[in-house]
Amino acid sequence: MPEKWNQLSDRAVAALVPKDAFAPDAPWSKDIPAAPGEIVAQTSGVAGLCGDVEVKSGMRVTRHRFWSGPHKVVWEDVHALSEDKAADLLDRVREKARACTSYVRKEGKPERVVTPDVAMDPPPAGFDDLYAFCETAPDVQEGQHNCQAYLARGNLLVNFGTSVFSDDPVLTRGTAQQQLKEMLPIVAQAAAAA
Repeated sequence: MPEKWNQLSDRAVAALVPKDAFAPDAPWSKDIPAAPGEIVAQTSGVAGLCGDVEVKSGMRVTRHRFWSGPHKVVWEDVHALSEDKAADLLDRVREKARACTSYVRKEGKPERVVTPDVAMDPPPAGFDDLYAFCETAPDVQEGQHNCQAYLARGNLLVNFGTSVFSDDPVLTRGTAQQQLKEMLPIVAQAAAAA
């Protein structure tokens, strides 16, 4: 295994939020891959919003972590990049969110509706940029709303988000946005250590 891949893998693992960070509301569920040094097949995409936002050059190692409780589901994807700047990828996510009002993520499933430019605090000190958006996810579950953010620092891009389920779309989106804001300092603290 190339030394550069090992370095990127170590950095991605180091940037993950601790497993107990969202307990008891959302206990840790799983990591992908399950073991820190394990290799899994991955695409070059860092965002599935309105078609992929893909890494343009170099290598990328991604680590995924999931937490799930009865009323709260949160996730984190850490992308350690060898060449691309995380802020450049974040800009492309921002452009897609602003240009795309809806899209079909899975063929034959209902479309997702995008709400761009979700209000967040400024990026924490030491980070290059922060961007958030929300979307409905009826293709996963009717009444599901996802809000997610991208946090950029050098060659590290962290995507984190939350899913909320309800029959009231305004309440659902508001709850998801609030949970996303509460996640930011926890995610930033972990990423700053990497």
